[in-house]
Amino acid sequence: MYRFFKILQQDTISLFINPSWLIMGFAFPFSLTVILGLLTEGMYGGEFSSYDYYGVTMMIFSVLNSATFSANCFLEERVKNPNMRIIYSPVPSLFIPLAKIMGTFIFTTVCYTLTGVILSILFGANYGMGVAAIQVWVLFLVLNFFCCCLGVLVCCIFKDEGVANQLISLISALIAIASGLFFPLSSISKQIQKFSEILPLTRVTDTIFQLIYDDHTKAFLPSLIILVILSLISIIFCGYLFKGEDYL
Repeated sequence: MYRFFKILQQDTISLFINPSWLIMGFAFPFSLTVILGLLTEGMYGGEFSSYDYYGVTMMIFSVLNSATFSANCFLEERVKNPNMRIIYSPVPSLFIPLAKIMGTFIFTTVCYTLTGVILSILFGANYGMGVAAIQVWVLFLVLNFFCCCLGVLVCCIFKDEGVANQLISLISALIAIASGLFFPLSSISKQIQKFSEILPLTRVTDTIFQLIYDDHTKAFLPSLIILVILSLISIIFCGYLFKGEDYL
């Protein structure tokens, strides 16, 4: 495990010293939330502000983009030479994709948590109180981990950074729109609402809002278990599909 942690350390440091990834991890979700909050300010009533809505939904949208982070971390050209040495060293090949997943998870968790704290302090974005806030944060973390796993899995399937990024970006945008992250589902047609209701992301979003405003915890554990199972399945498939010779 010492070798795995050394690989993980290097991958994590590489993410934190990359200015463009810092901008995408912190400045992008912060700016997007503030802009949408300002544009729709006053449209959500007095007790529930636009920052309350977009403070949650844009953080979820940012978590979806973690798949792009992990894909870039996995297949970016400048990380392939160090991985060449790892491939031919006596360590399990799963260490490479797993380190990318964990490194991206650590990086994005720090960025998104810091963003949420600042949004809450400066704009009053509501993420719950007490136990509810912890449960909301845990759901964010588990969803973030699953998205990191998914990004690496897509790379293992297609073995091409460009294809993986295009596919992940397209699917993330479509799911975000269909799940009501950019506007409430009540403002769209009933046909689209019915489709949105069956999407897992819609259920996760609803669970988070229920935790914050209704203290309703019934859906918390099922959502958590489903995301954990999907993450484990993704890691298993990554281990099965990853081939060092194809990757490099």
